Amino acid sequence: MRRRLYKYGLAVLLGFSAMCGFAQQDPLFTQYMNNPGLINPAYAGSNNVMNINGIFRKQWVGQAWSPTTTTLSLNTPMQKFKVGLGLTFVDDQIGPWHQTGLYIDYARHFSINNKHNISLGLKAGFNYLDINLMNLIMYEYDPYIAADPHSTTFLPNFGLGVFYFTDKYFMGFSVPKLIRNGIKENENTLEAIGREERHYFLTAGYLFTIHEPVWKLKASAMARFVNGAPSSFEVSATTIFYDRIWFGLTYRLGDAIAAHVRGQVSNRLQIGYSYDLNNSRLKKFNSGSHEVFINYNFSFSDQPIRSPRYF
Repeated sequence: MRRRLYKYGLAVLLGFSAMCGFAQQDPLFTQYMNNPGLINPAYAGSNNVMNINGIFRKQWVGQAWSPTTTTLSLNTPMQKFKVGLGLTFVDDQIGPWHQTGLYIDYARHFSINNKHNISLGLKAGFNYLDINLMNLIMYEYDPYIAADPHSTTFLPNFGLGVFYFTDKYFMGFSVPKLIRNGIKENENTLEAIGREERHYFLTAGYLFTIHEPVWKLKASAMARFVNGAPSSFEVSATTIFYDRIWFGLTYRLGDAIAAHVRGQVSNRLQIGYSYDLNNSRLKKFNSGSHEVFINYNFSFSDQPIRSPRYF
């Protein structure tokens, strides 16, 4: 019975959340290209308007303890000082593992010429981790869980990023968390047996004008690297009709194929949705992942809205 408990419980805790191992820990988003600030602090303020952005993601629907992630972010330029500021809240739940994060972004913008720009960004904040092992299904009494069934950890951190962009293309590199915080310690040796691992992100994209003003094509790609887990690569192609309707496909190597749609409801409001169909060995145990995206731009008298924003 005990082996059955550990096989089930630890598969979730270690495999999905990497509590005491090395694996991908940060939430995954299919529509990251709609808000690159989630992974790169240098993006803050680069779109020249204040906006609020939200994403809700339900991953691996139908599978027990499937990940549920909610994000809310605000970013704004301060054009007088050539900087951008951002604030991001993230809530991520995977079974007994629940983490809440709050981060501030600061970006310094440099204009190389009228069309080429580069931003350097700094992210600082914290994650609050709550692990409740009493949510595990136990077939018999376990002294380890009974002795320490509930723990909380405060994990301050900071990250860096760079974002280079023009009207036609962009490139970015970021490490949202640089400090390898110890998540859990061995009581006998005070040795950290679980850590926050650094995640490295490389992003790039290009806008092709096929037939102005009817049809444009936006291509983007992202590579994600983290110690102890397989590298993740994904490519996306999005068609844009009359700058109002966006429809695209994403292929995440060895993991999923996703379809996403976005509507430019007005100059201020955008709404998007994506559906991921898993093509890994997990596909037998879930019916896909859903993600909803919403973005609203604020307008001020001296801050005209440029619609739409491609990057």
